[in-house]
Amino acid sequence: MLKQVLDHISENDLCKATDKILLAVSGGLDSMVMFHLLRTAGFRIGVAHVNFGLRGEESDGDEHFVSEACQEFGVPVFVKKVDTKARALAEGVSIQMAARDLRYAFFQEVTRENGYDYIATAHHFSDLIESVVLNLIRGTGVDGFRGIAAKKQNVIRPLLFATRNAIREYAEAEGIRWREDATNATDDYPRNFVRHQVIPRLQELNPSFEDSFRDTHERLMGGRAFALSYIEGFRAASVFETAGALSIVIENIRRAPFPAVLLWEIIKSYGFHFDLCKQIIGDHQPGKRFQSPTHELVVDRAMYIVAPKKREVFSPVQLKTEEARAVQAGISLETTVLPREDFILQHDETIAQLDADRLTYPLVWRAWKAGDYFTPLGMQADKKLSDFLIDRKMPFNSKADVTVLESAGEIVWVVGHRINERYKVTEKTRRVLVVRKFP
Repeated sequence: MLKQVLDHISENDLCKATDKILLAVSGGLDSMVMFHLLRTAGFRIGVAHVNFGLRGEESDGDEHFVSEACQEFGVPVFVKKVDTKARALAEGVSIQMAARDLRYAFFQEVTRENGYDYIATAHHFSDLIESVVLNLIRGTGVDGFRGIAAKKQNVIRPLLFATRNAIREYAEAEGIRWREDATNATDDYPRNFVRHQVIPRLQELNPSFEDSFRDTHERLMGGRAFALSYIEGFRAASVFETAGALSIVIENIRRAPFPAVLLWEIIKSYGFHFDLCKQIIGDHQPGKRFQSPTHELVVDRAMYIVAPKKREVFSPVQLKTEEARAVQAGISLETTVLPREDFILQHDETIAQLDADRLTYPLVWRAWKAGDYFTPLGMQADKKLSDFLIDRKMPFNSKADVTVLESAGEIVWVVGHRINERYKVTEKTRRVLVVRKFP
């Protein structure tokens, strides 16, 4: 098995012979075999052990066993005892999740403080099979078939090629001692149920199930690589990022094979689940909105536009004097008055230049609403603001950000877009109100 471990490390570029590796050792069969193999191979190793305090004297016995083994072979050992139940209760998570978070937080801490390059865990091929089966039960995309990665950032799995039975046979042949965790024999956890009840039934149907799974898994990983290549090609041609929003060409995604799957692969990182992506593909009426916990997808005319949800509600603000400043939702308006002779026309949509003597105070700065209308500069008739925004081909998701400045109930400026024709500066104007929008 030593040669297989070295081949696996080399083929998957897990680490170099000169790297310092911190081994996560519980005292159980898998981690003690990993400890034996990497020590025998001559790697520079240290050991980290977490006492979760979940099994009383047995947990303390595991800690003592691991510490003794490290002392016997002169290997540095780092031990931490934690209150897993208290952590789970405080954070409202399962004991298993709390234990995992505590475990990896400790490993990363030891790695940083002691100059280790990698953390090695003793996950093996039987663990990978169980993970894939669990993912299938819970519902998964193509990534779920991967199961457990041989290498993820600074965490490596040197035993991922080996089955549980092969590891046990090697331990017995080499006289390696380990401790049994009684909870592994129960079916209290989903993984244990899959291990004890599901996998044996599959092996009854196919005695070579593990070998068949290994071949199938390799082909699935090949298919995953091809799928990811296709998705990246689609991204390059049909997905654009502008001003913090993601725009996806609707026609291209609807013509693609399995459009809901493709859409999900592109936007799943924004919290959209697959069922919602199927709804989006099925109901793509312009203006339709779909929400994940953190983002909103708006169906625009030719694009799906994904942007973060608005965190701040725009409330009306009054500008009570000619010299004023107002701040709302990260935007500010500043006003000042100039004599007509100092006025220089500026062609900048972030600046409004208005006939000051036609205005009635206070001015009100508010979000636009359905039914608003005004007379756009250069026109003689009123126009619905909604139609004005359509004419400007404004994306649906951006419409929510549009604000207006009004005087005596009449819109004088669609902020950042167009002033009202009736309030423009003319030859008869004596004073000019200049309103600047920042940013």
